Amino acid sequence: MIRSMTGFGTASKTQDDLSVTVELKSVNYRFKEVNARLPRPLLYLEDKLKQIILQNIQRGRIELFVSVDSESLVQRSVKVDWALLDEFVTAAGEMKKRYSLTAEPGVMELLQLEQAVQIREKQTQHDKLEEFLTEAVEEAVKGLCEMRTKEGLLLKEDCLEHLDRLETLAAQVKAHAPAVVKQYQERLYTRMKEWTEDALDESRLITECAIFADRSDITEEITRLKSHFAQFRDILAEGGIVGRKLDFLVQELNREVNTIGSKANDHQITKLVVEMKSSIEKIKEQVQNIE
Repeated sequence: MIRSMTGFGTASKTQDDLSVTVELKSVNYRFKEVNARLPRPLLYLEDKLKQIILQNIQRGRIELFVSVDSESLVQRSVKVDWALLDEFVTAAGEMKKRYSLTAEPGVMELLQLEQAVQIREKQTQHDKLEEFLTEAVEEAVKGLCEMRTKEGLLLKEDCLEHLDRLETLAAQVKAHAPAVVKQYQERLYTRMKEWTEDALDESRLITECAIFADRSDITEEITRLKSHFAQFRDILAEGGIVGRKLDFLVQELNREVNTIGSKANDHQITKLVVEMKSSIEKIKEQVQNIE
């Protein structure tokens, strides 16, 4: 089974005053990585949640978003530095006398002094929180994997379509190749006959044609292309974590087609090579999303 590296999964759990929502988003990546965004009181669960995800994902960058709605998670309290606040009030009184000011420091103004008045948060233990969060992540991962599987099937079908097109183009190149040597021989014959004023050296003509035929021979490249096509199909049929294997084969396909293009001294083959490179590029784009 082929899986894509892109997908989305979400899950929610609710009971009494506790509500947990988990979202997972994945994109293509050479390795596997989870970036988690959790509320501060839940950071102690980050590693555990990451392990749940990594057990089900082999490649890709995963973004984990967790939101929790519960008033019982954090206990807040106000901490007042009375000694510092006394100094503020004393300083305010001295400023009032020194500059003949009439305003008095109000309670709300004093509460806004961050250095003297602080809100402290203390994490409280919720019996159901860890259980809910774990279950939500597991459900979200399941949904993510299902979406990646469906997307992988579409990627596979698209790759096979382009592969069919490549095989057709390669067959056309192979069929046209012998005509290239024949056309070269005819052009060379005409030119040599013009240059030598009908005193044509047949042996030289044969030698030049043989050299050209050897240089432009693409038999090996066509054979290797056929082998790569077969391997590509086998890997897709086998399934699993095959993205890197397919990426390597795409590079090999591109290399063989480039060699054919450099050897071909023919407009028709050059045109076919351009079409082949276009199909390979489309396969490459899809393969880069395969796990």
